[in-house]
Amino acid sequence: MNPPNHATIGVHFGKRRFKGSNIIMVNLLRICLFVCFCVLAQASSQASGKHWPAAVQAALQRAGSNRSGLEAALAATPADRLSGLEFLIANMPDDDLKAITGSFLLNDITQTYDAFDSAPWKDAVPEDVFLNDVLPYAVLDEDREDWRADLRAKAAPLVAGCKTPGEAALALNAKLFLLLNVRYSTGRKKANQAPSESISSGIASCSGLSILLVDACRSVGIPARVAGTPQWANNSGNHTWVEVWDGGWHYIGAAEPDPKGLDHAWFTQNASEATVNSPDHAIYASSFQKTGVSFPMVWSPDVHTVSAENVTDRYAAVEQPPAADMTRLQVKVIDAAGKRAALPVVVRDIVSGAIAGNGTSKGETSDLNNVLTFDVPKDRVYEIDVAGDDGQVSQPFAPGDVGTATAEIRLEPVHLWKPLSSKEEDRLKSAFTDYFSETAAQQAAWSAPKGLNKLLLKNEPAVRQAAWEAYKAAASIHNDALDDFNGHQVRFEQYLSPYTVKTVGTRPANGWALFIAMHGGGGAPKEVNDSQWVIMQTHYKEHPEAGGYVYLALRAPNDTWNGFYDVYVYPLIANLIKQFTLYGDVDPNKVFIFGYSHGGYGAFAIGPKEPDLFAAIHASAGAPTDGETTAKTLRSTVFTAMVGGLDNAYGRLDRDKAFAAGVSVLRGDRHDVYPVAVDIADGVEHPNLNDRDKVAVMYPAVRNPVPREVTWLMTDTVITDFFWLHTDTPAKTNEIDATCRENVVTVTTKNGAGGAVLLDSRLVDFDKPVTFIINGKSYLRKLKPDVKILAATLLRRGDPDLAFTVEAPLPAAPNTASISTAK
Repeated sequence: MNPPNHATIGVHFGKRRFKGSNIIMVNLLRICLFVCFCVLAQASSQASGKHWPAAVQAALQRAGSNRSGLEAALAATPADRLSGLEFLIANMPDDDLKAITGSFLLNDITQTYDAFDSAPWKDAVPEDVFLNDVLPYAVLDEDREDWRADLRAKAAPLVAGCKTPGEAALALNAKLFLLLNVRYSTGRKKANQAPSESISSGIASCSGLSILLVDACRSVGIPARVAGTPQWANNSGNHTWVEVWDGGWHYIGAAEPDPKGLDHAWFTQNASEATVNSPDHAIYASSFQKTGVSFPMVWSPDVHTVSAENVTDRYAAVEQPPAADMTRLQVKVIDAAGKRAALPVVVRDIVSGAIAGNGTSKGETSDLNNVLTFDVPKDRVYEIDVAGDDGQVSQPFAPGDVGTATAEIRLEPVHLWKPLSSKEEDRLKSAFTDYFSETAAQQAAWSAPKGLNKLLLKNEPAVRQAAWEAYKAAASIHNDALDDFNGHQVRFEQYLSPYTVKTVGTRPANGWALFIAMHGGGGAPKEVNDSQWVIMQTHYKEHPEAGGYVYLALRAPNDTWNGFYDVYVYPLIANLIKQFTLYGDVDPNKVFIFGYSHGGYGAFAIGPKEPDLFAAIHASAGAPTDGETTAKTLRSTVFTAMVGGLDNAYGRLDRDKAFAAGVSVLRGDRHDVYPVAVDIADGVEHPNLNDRDKVAVMYPAVRNPVPREVTWLMTDTVITDFFWLHTDTPAKTNEIDATCRENVVTVTTKNGAGGAVLLDSRLVDFDKPVTFIINGKSYLRKLKPDVKILAATLLRRGDPDLAFTVEAPLPAAPNTASISTAK
């Protein structure tokens, strides 16, 4: 900290900087009067031989040329207020002794006593508290200025009718900052702003806000001081707040009113962990009276001109840490611009559907260390849902065995839809219709008409929608699917599955959710499987209050033991979803699959193989099968299983336990991957699981078609696409691990896996080069979106959100020519 600028202080004292203050004439008159009483006071002092208390005398000696003015002020102060001025002079920092005029002190003393004399709580405030925490003209090392009259004019109406200083302080904290239009911001000019600096700029740090609130409190006779710590015990940062006296000291967060009143704030838990004997982690309260302890000013760590009290003991254990079986979850939401966002947050147990907590995340106007916090049981797995401007964003949270954990949820950029001109629409419709009507050989040789690739780069969302509309309208490629849809059946090659379907509730804005329910049975006579199919048509209870959805009960295509988990099932399920996306008005990001027993085995196989098709998957009374089920692929997709604690047939219980243990190993010490959980129903046998409300539990989940991390361990030879990865040659045990962040695509292939990375503007910024790190080797490429790639991937997947605009081959280094060449 630099010493106060004396010229600036003089300006502050001579002319108030608050808006609406016009006191030039008053100041001129004050100066004239002060000159007169200085002459009289000096003569009176010399005549009487007045001697001030030793501490005052020592201060006057340090005042230099300002001494005579201070002595004159002392001589002119009424006897019943003289102790106040003596207290100020005895404890003033040396810079203030040399710069602050006697006239300023006389005026400030008068205003302070007048305001305090009218306060209803005057008689309840001890004199030492008044002197140290009402009377002082400054709080920390902020610029000195004449703030008291202006703040009193604004604060007094806000505390009218308040009977206690605590009640008045709460009223000020709730109303003052709104009145002055001052908010928290890291963009403030400096941390230790004086009141006028915060008011004129409209922004302040926690220290600036605290100084402003303390001064406003003092202006109406409320004892107040600043408190703070140089560093929280968890090393998350420093903080400053306000203490007010009401029969004892109580804390409030400046500009952070808490409806619970005094001694309630977001930092209560952090403060309770402070360490009294640790200078960096203790809590201090400012003191104008010299104490021999310095208030830690993190903006000026080498300056020790402000005194303090160590008040750590009053905060220690105010709030208990989380119980041994609980984790304190802190949720931060960061928008696409890297700023903190204030948005609704819901923490949801993925097994029970219970809401473990909800609230609003803290935005840029909240202190950096102020974080939305929940205590949640450790032995569960959660989805944290954030309602963003572009829809819901979800992120897993698995507490593990830690006492405190932070979940940072980053929102992706919103890709705005720009309306196409009629000419652009016609050209796109013609181009896509042409592509979809061609033979495979003709499509391979097809290229986008001139100008359309530039349009794709400029307005991808609109071009994607145009491609989807053209794809849906291409009747010749969907005739069989439409016939099957109308016939309530789905097929792949010679395999055919009938289904029943019903709608529940009201259609959501983006289309119906789809729940695919798979029955029990399996290796049994047709009549048994038919009866199980009938049961499944009503097994899961209707929950219209959860949201509108289509409930589809799927009949296995045969009566074999693995009817729902063989190589023909996976493309059959993909065809079923494609049917309902085309003709059933279904939102592709709200597709769910679940089943019981035989159907539970199906969910264990289908879900991990095709997690990119589903918002959530559930398996009841089933188990993973060797070589067909892997948890590795469930990095970002909700998957739950339920098994009875007495369900030991075919090793079901042990297999489910091993599956859960494997997920824990995959998750490691991370909390933000693998939203997977196994629920063991103690004392329950195979047919008696209580899973009938799973629609309501699963419904809140939303698919993320472009997660930033994907792990594709292949377990068959039929699935060729996985989120934004593709291969023409799937093979068991082949694996591709890929991440895409900040225009860096990192890929590791194992066991000879090859294929391609599919990208679009949801994953990378095409205005910048993209770095590929493939098996440890780095390549820098400038990518160009291609309408042909968009059409080809849409045709292959039948899902607008799983269509991409660039295809980069693996594992060889991508090159400019091959990156935008369609397969």
